[in-house]
Amino acid sequence: MSEAGIHLFIGFRGVSPDEELNYLIREYRPGGIVLFKRNITSRAQLKALVSAVQAFAVRELKRPLFFAIDQEGGSVQRLTPHFSPIPSARSLAEKGEEAVAQWAAVCAADLREIGIQINFAPVLDIVPGGDEHFMGSRSFGSTPAKVSELGAVWIEHLQANGISATAKHFPGLGLARLDPHHFAPVIEDDNEDNFRSHLVPFQSAISAGVDCVMSSHAVYRAVDPIYPATLSYEINHRWLRERMGFKGVLFADDLDMAAISENYSPEESAFLGLSCSTDFFLLCQKSESIEPMHRALCDQLQRNQSLQKFHSDTIQRLENLRRFHFPDLCK
Repeated sequence: MSEAGIHLFIGFRGVSPDEELNYLIREYRPGGIVLFKRNITSRAQLKALVSAVQAFAVRELKRPLFFAIDQEGGSVQRLTPHFSPIPSARSLAEKGEEAVAQWAAVCAADLREIGIQINFAPVLDIVPGGDEHFMGSRSFGSTPAKVSELGAVWIEHLQANGISATAKHFPGLGLARLDPHHFAPVIEDDNEDNFRSHLVPFQSAISAGVDCVMSSHAVYRAVDPIYPATLSYEINHRWLRERMGFKGVLFADDLDMAAISENYSPEESAFLGLSCSTDFFLLCQKSESIEPMHRALCDQLQRNQSLQKFHSDTIQRLENLRRFHFPDLCK
């Protein structure tokens, strides 16, 4: 199916638009590209890379690509030392709303200059105070009210300056004890009220008009004891889409992380992810993961008529986002 690749959001290894990257774009027709430090050697180089890749995509695909990056601040920011170093979410929280607004605007200006449309930030996980947690300084705080308030400020100022924000990691990693990069975390707490409390910042983000949400790879016993949030119909469709009213673009966190890659086949990830209304599947670290996932998406969309409605909804959501970022190409 020629449009199946639109669901792919891929990483690559180079610092220039080489033949491998051109092949990936031409062959698999992804919806977007995620950038990492490995792709950056200087300010001028990065701008030239994005511009050249975008021009190639428009020629080959007859549509632009979305470019995204993790530019949270603190320990997770890909643009340093070539662009403005952003303080961590926790340090910004100590300074208050004005600091969050100021740095969100600085971040947006850098991303606009490069030609990036989506920032994978802010983190809206509520991290318990006083604990050593793998999310550490990436969180705005330990209470729903604090994280909601400052997360909404970040979102509003980032998007007011032309960059789509991404609320992550839905429905919250604050209670997880294992990092999904390396393990498959299970949140054993089966109290639905506790689960709901971690949704508060995401509901505030939706009310603030956040363009994107990224799901987590944890299993939440209170809601779905079997599947991680990334692949859970109950969490992503029933809760996020239907109950919370999110109408924007949903990203599955990187499928190359151990929590997914070591437990689910591409066929399972494609079927379950499409079924729970995921729009983009991130494949960030292993270029060899792209072909099997593309093939699985094609096969699932061809074989399962039930997935066609979810696919059509994705096409419409991406078109809405494209009109915002590329108005001249959507006339």
